[in-house]
Amino acid sequence: MTVHRSKHCILVAALLTLAASPAGADDGLRPEIVVADPAAGCPSAAGSFVVLLDPARGMLILSGAPFPGGHPTGDARGGELEVTVPGVRGWRLESAGSAIGQTPLWAARYPFLGAKGSGCVSFDRERWSSEGDLVTYARWLVEEVYLHLPAAERQRRPDLRLADRELSLLVEREGFGPVRLSGREGTTLACRYSDGPRLYLFMPFLLDEPAGRVAVQVAATEGSYFDTTAKTTLGWVVAAPGEPGVLADAAITVTVEAVGKRDGG
Repeated sequence: MTVHRSKHCILVAALLTLAASPAGADDGLRPEIVVADPAAGCPSAAGSFVVLLDPARGMLILSGAPFPGGHPTGDARGGELEVTVPGVRGWRLESAGSAIGQTPLWAARYPFLGAKGSGCVSFDRERWSSEGDLVTYARWLVEEVYLHLPAAERQRRPDLRLADRELSLLVEREGFGPVRLSGREGTTLACRYSDGPRLYLFMPFLLDEPAGRVAVQVAATEGSYFDTTAKTTLGWVVAAPGEPGVLADAAITVTVEAVGKRDGG
C-alpha cells in the first residue's frame, strides 16, 4: 500500500484481493494462452488464466500450467478443444493455443454465486496459496467487476484482462481542482476532499490498451477505506485520452492521462 498526502486529498493505493502465494508446485512462469469461445460470448481472450462464463454452466478457469483445483484437460494446439472436468462435460472451445506452441491445459469449473452472465475475463497472476484464493479472486473479477461494467462496454470488448498495468488519471470534482491519481489497474485510489468526511474511492480497469480506454468504478464511504463501514457505489465512468468521462450524479469528471505497460512477467 502507498499513501500520499496533498492539499487536495489523501491518496491510497491498495490491492483488494489476495496476493500471490509462496512458492509452490506451480512456481514456474505460466505461458500466455489464447482462447476463443464465441458460444460463451468470448471471441478471444488471452492471459496466464482465462475464465469463460456461461450463465447455465458457470465459470470455466483455464491455464497452461497446473493450479490448485485444476485438472489436466488435453493440449492447446491452436484448434478446437473439448474440455471435460468435474461438473461439466463437453465444454467445446473454438480454439485454444499459445504463442509458444503446443501447451498442456488445466481447467476447473465453478458455479456462479451471485451475478451470472456470458463473456470472459483473464488475469496474469502466477501463483496461489490455495484453490480458495484463486476462486475468490476469479469470482471477484467476474461477479463484482466484469458483470457490473456498463453493458455497452462489455459488448464493445467482451474480454476484460487484469494485468497490473499502470494508469494515471486526472479526477476533478465540481468546485475543486483536478487531482492526479496513479496506480495499477484493479487497485483502489481514495480521495477525501476538504468539505467533509466522505472518502471517494476510484477503482480503474483498462478496457482497451491500444485505445487507452478505462472504466472507473466510483464509490464512497463515510468511514475509512479499511473499516467495515458500508461503501456505496456511485456508478461507472468510462474515459479515454482526449475523451473525459463524467459521472453526473456525483459531479465528477475523469480524464485518462497515461496508460503504462505492465511489468515484465
